[in-house]
Amino acid sequence: MPDDALSPLRRFERFAFRLMRWLNVSAVGGLLQRAVLVPLVGVCFWRRTQVHGLERLYAVPRDASILLVANHRTFFDLWVLAALVQRDPRLRRRLSSPVRANFFYETPLGLLVCVVLSGGSMFPPFFRSADKMPVNKLSLRLLIEKLRAPRQLIGFHPEGKRNPGDDPYALLPAQPGAGELALKARPVIIPAFVNGLSNSLPSEFWANILRRRPVIAVFGAPVDVSDFPAETRLSHHKRCADRLAQHIAALGEEEKIYRSKPKPKPQL
Repeated sequence: MPDDALSPLRRFERFAFRLMRWLNVSAVGGLLQRAVLVPLVGVCFWRRTQVHGLERLYAVPRDASILLVANHRTFFDLWVLAALVQRDPRLRRRLSSPVRANFFYETPLGLLVCVVLSGGSMFPPFFRSADKMPVNKLSLRLLIEKLRAPRQLIGFHPEGKRNPGDDPYALLPAQPGAGELALKARPVIIPAFVNGLSNSLPSEFWANILRRRPVIAVFGAPVDVSDFPAETRLSHHKRCADRLAQHIAALGEEEKIYRSKPKPKPQL
């Protein structure tokens, strides 16, 4: 990567970006995702997780790349949903999930979390400060390139940030970034909804041991966006993101039904 592409970043941020980009595409990163990420998610969640609708993904062509869009309540929403996809041999792909750069790409501890707990999947980063917007454009371009390549899985939150509200079924307004990614790359788009998680990893670990606070994940059928034009603009991106959010919200209604039924034994 040319040095000027990352010139707005501080030295440590450039180092973190380059390291995570290498890990994201290397065999080492793939091994960490399979041998560390999925088992670690299992230790924290599988004993109390109910999964619905995963069979809706079985018709997705084997080499197709998937854009997985989901609600965003906690740090672990996409962590859990992506691991559910990754643990099924019929659906397994190379995982990437963009993150906010603050902490993860700006501190040594954050970078350690990215490497150890994500196996390189927490890439690319998006920065908040205006002077680093050129790097965000680069990150978006990298995501589009990934989704145009075979057998990639990109996790993305249309809401753009975590929703701290009291109602887990009320989504924040969708941001156009998800629609831009979907329309420019044209991957298979899979919506999902997950509920029952907190923001505390130790709390999740003990809840899993004791089988408390069931986690329910619902996957939907692919979302059709073929009616959008080939050449798109911001208004198209926003409307597409709104459509994705509607499908996610509909899966939330399904989750309500599953949660209201007598509790079955966890499936995993």
